[in-house]
Amino acid sequence: MIDSGKLDIFDLKKIKINRTAKELEDAGKESQSKVSSAQLAAFIPVHRDPVAAIQKTESKMIQELLPLRHERMLASKFAFFRGTAELMEQDLKNQYQSHIPLVICGDSHVNNYGFYASPERQLIFGLNDFDESRIGNWESDLKRLLVSARLAGEENGFSSAQIDDVLYLITKTYRHSVKRNSKLSLFDRLYSSYEIHDLMAAIDTMKSSANQMNEIFHKITKKSARSNSEQIVKKMTETDENGNLRFIENAPRAKHVSAQKYAEILEGFSHYRDNVRQDIRIFLGNFSISDIIRYSVGIGSFGTRCYLILLIGNEGSHLVLQVKEAMPLRYNLLRLPIAEAIKNGTMAGRRIVTAQRTLQSSSDPFLGSTAFGGRSYYIRQFRDMKESIKMEKLDYESFNLYCQICSSLLAMAHFQSPTAPMIRGYLKGQKKLDEGFVEWTNSYAQQVANDYEAFRTSLQTNKKLSN
Repeated sequence: MIDSGKLDIFDLKKIKINRTAKELEDAGKESQSKVSSAQLAAFIPVHRDPVAAIQKTESKMIQELLPLRHERMLASKFAFFRGTAELMEQDLKNQYQSHIPLVICGDSHVNNYGFYASPERQLIFGLNDFDESRIGNWESDLKRLLVSARLAGEENGFSSAQIDDVLYLITKTYRHSVKRNSKLSLFDRLYSSYEIHDLMAAIDTMKSSANQMNEIFHKITKKSARSNSEQIVKKMTETDENGNLRFIENAPRAKHVSAQKYAEILEGFSHYRDNVRQDIRIFLGNFSISDIIRYSVGIGSFGTRCYLILLIGNEGSHLVLQVKEAMPLRYNLLRLPIAEAIKNGTMAGRRIVTAQRTLQSSSDPFLGSTAFGGRSYYIRQFRDMKESIKMEKLDYESFNLYCQICSSLLAMAHFQSPTAPMIRGYLKGQKKLDEGFVEWTNSYAQQVANDYEAFRTSLQTNKKLSN
């Protein structure tokens, strides 16, 4: 029932099982006999101190950024949920688990889906955050998606009954997508994607929500075309007195680094450039670095070490790369001394890059990993054609459809792992899980609400004491 307590390690040997798809499917059925759907949907009450867990995670972050991070987390229960992946990771270890190993996202909430550019400059929709990626259970991703839909739906003002219907369809859609993907050839799975025009065509076949969703997609298509390094340079840089292009400071979020840190990042970039794809390595030979700045993003990542590198091409074009700290898995941070957790996460950048290339149908050609200053990082283009759907702008039908699309994509991503047929075996004939996961989600959403209040109260108490 309960996890054995071993550390999460991104060991790909766990998913390299020398069995046929039929044998794997049979193994999934056997897993169902050991841990039933009723057990998987049974909520086991949580007993832990959320504030202490958050403080342990934040102890290795940049301390001057924590007030802004807390401000973002307090915006809503959903924002808090997004910023505290470590709590749910810990809690899921104490729930019933299917023990079917595959590469999972680890943080598949509804706002971690979005649009990004393929190397061919097509706009793709899919998962776009892999900081918590690991070898884990398929239901961990699905449960995080479900809870996020519950919290986001509440923020949108939908009734509890309406949200329950969405949750029911998320699990049902996941099951059906698992069945559909299980029938595809390995190459069909490898090349499958949600390119925006294919997505719009699929939505056109649905009567409900088609108009609003396709209107949103048309706007995103136009906007994404303008989202590139040149736009970033216009908005975020200025020319100094020596005629050099520099990032504009906006401390503490955007702040230039010390000379020592600058040298460390240059060393890390050199390592990245030597190990990235050979064609990209050659391409980067056209560029020189003009400036580096620390620039914090997101909610969960806000407070981690994140930098932007401004490069200028030999003909005057620009490239902005993001250097993002690859944190050790949040769950390990809660269980290990900080120094040991960091040591355990020295290969975290490679873990994230591998998971992203596995779970995304097409990935950023500049994606790569590096390390410097005793920490692990991954590098990618900053905001290149990246866009997301504003959940708060969706009406109920569009919200429902969006969540189903996310669920379908999750199943598609999971089926990139060789062990995925085991999910099909486990889920065969398990319609009762659709309703069961609704109940589990609602129970866990209440736990999130309790944690949010505990966190808010703690900050208020600390503020009074400091005054």
